[in-house]
Amino acid sequence: MERALMAAAGRARRGRLALVDTETGEVVQRKERVPHAFDGKGYTLEGHGVEVPSYSLNLSGTEWDVIDWMKQHNGCSSPVIVAPEKLAAELCSGDTAIKKAVSRLLRLNLLIRIGGPRSGTYQLNPRRFWEGGGEAHVKAHLQHDPPPITADAKAQTAALKAAGKAIEAARSAADAADQVEATALAGSKPATTARTSAQTAQTSAILAVETALKLGAKLPLQIRRYLQEVDA
Repeated sequence: MERALMAAAGRARRGRLALVDTETGEVVQRKERVPHAFDGKGYTLEGHGVEVPSYSLNLSGTEWDVIDWMKQHNGCSSPVIVAPEKLAAELCSGDTAIKKAVSRLLRLNLLIRIGGPRSGTYQLNPRRFWEGGGEAHVKAHLQHDPPPITADAKAQTAALKAAGKAIEAARSAADAADQVEATALAGSKPATTARTSAQTAQTSAILAVETALKLGAKLPLQIRRYLQEVDA
């Protein structure tokens, strides 16, 4: 008898589930799930970890376009044949611009070549871009042994230029703060605002210098002198 009751209870628990309106008690028809934009393909991981971030590499618009095109054509997880003529038409660019973009992405190791120099087959570096499961990601690393992302001379030069401009802005802000403090009462709002702006500009300048150092740039004398001034 006890076994029969338990079996009946089990069948009841396994019965058909339904959505019920708590106010009216009526059974509500379940709506079909709306497909999400990321269903199936589309999950792309991108990270830089201890390596230089992509935004610091001074990529051109065409270079970003090539990266995005690779993402849209499964280049995050598998080799893709890149025909400059076809790519130029799709990206509304020229063959030469596409070739230069691919060449620089290879130098930066954002793009890796699959096969020989004339294969025309590439894949986005799985150290930076990936689409797929973790196990497949590990296998891709073992298969391709992808090199780390490395800044080139163009990225270093742009970083040094940005650092130089940031230092000029910081010095100008510091001079302006000194002038305000010389004419305004100590602790007044104008003096406090000017000094805060100078400190913010100095922080931005130091961050710009740190970015250049992370890219492997050699600091010129004028930037080294500024760092000495800040430390003094």
